[in-house]
Amino acid sequence: MPVLSVLAYKIRVAVSGAVGALMFIIPAPGHAAALGGAGADHHQATAVRAPASTLVVRSAGLFSVACTASGACLAGGNYQAAGRQIEPMVAAQSHGRWTRGTPLMLPAGAASQPYAQVNGIACRSAGNCVAVGDYEYGRSRNLQAFIATQAHGRWARAFTPRPPANASSPASAQLEAVTCTRDGSCAAVGSYQDSSGNAQTMVLVKPPAGPWRQATEIASPPNAAANPDAFMTGIACSGPGMCVAVGNYSVSPTQFEAMGAVELRGAWHRATEIAVPRGAIASTFTAITSISCLAAGPCLGAGQYAVSATQSRAMVVTESKGRFGRALAITAMPRGASAHPSSYLLGVSCRPSGVCFAVGGGRNQAGHSVAMYLVRSGGRWRAAFLASPDGATAGRLQLSALSAVSCTNRAHCSAVGYYHDRLGADRAEAASTP
Repeated sequence: MPVLSVLAYKIRVAVSGAVGALMFIIPAPGHAAALGGAGADHHQATAVRAPASTLVVRSAGLFSVACTASGACLAGGNYQAAGRQIEPMVAAQSHGRWTRGTPLMLPAGAASQPYAQVNGIACRSAGNCVAVGDYEYGRSRNLQAFIATQAHGRWARAFTPRPPANASSPASAQLEAVTCTRDGSCAAVGSYQDSSGNAQTMVLVKPPAGPWRQATEIASPPNAAANPDAFMTGIACSGPGMCVAVGNYSVSPTQFEAMGAVELRGAWHRATEIAVPRGAIASTFTAITSISCLAAGPCLGAGQYAVSATQSRAMVVTESKGRFGRALAITAMPRGASAHPSSYLLGVSCRPSGVCFAVGGGRNQAGHSVAMYLVRSGGRWRAAFLASPDGATAGRLQLSALSAVSCTNRAHCSAVGYYHDRLGADRAEAASTP
């Protein structure tokens, strides 16, 4: 399988390994004082159930989310029944209520007990969505990318997309993010192993009419290591043939840098390094992990960088007209944050009004990493820890994170993540606006 960047590995362990899910709705900016607190704008979490099974369901996770209207979202992730490996699932919200998760059918060559998950999800309209991810296949149990499509509310069996022409044999690839427009065109990004055994980034596109095309490589920045261990984790488009992808790559075994690539008039350009804020130190955790674009531009990416051996800091970067600026540090931290704050961002979504929401995690006063979200309004970021649901642990096993967020044009936002209960087990929860 491709060699995962340390960032990708940490995300996979923290989010996939925990395989729990949490969803919440962020109050509107006008109620910023109530962010993360109990009050009129706080909504109690409810469970998102895993697919029905004759076996005990040990855990379930939601790692991506796409909303088409207020109270209408689709989330993707995975679940695990006792005695089985992790398998992919999706869960739908209709009229504000979440259905039981639905398992996705993997390609015919999947391993008998695969490790599989949905990493990205996008919808052009309600009931017409695309999910991307990866699964283990064959006796080698290599990771392979998959794409699953939904039409009129029904999911077809997932299929394996064609990797770039220089892919290794047997093939090994992953898809991490996807975006679609109302005309039916889509684009997805991830990574693959080339014929030399190096991990490279790839992009796939689907025209409005017709099947998915063969993936192509996005060249890493000029200063990348011989094996760039490159990984794209986010993609967004401002129009047909005008997309932006973000991720990270290696310049040495102990140092990764953030990168971004742009598609202009249908052609992808070589990725470029994104300059991190001043004061950053060499780290394997540096990345821009997610990006959101407005129809007329610009785009906003979110991620993290290291400021010490034990502290990371959230950062955002703007892309406009094909160019990335220097990333800016987000120093805003919630009430109750550690005296030695640490934060990171895994998801971002912006509304046409220019209000943006970013999600991830931060260190609290007890020294635990817990779910955190931020709201940018009027050029200012406000941060809040997500209020834990009933039954969550506040002891030594406390851990939670938010991994993705989706906002609609009508001031509705949903995010997904996970938390630990009082026994340290993973639990799935959901909440939505009235």
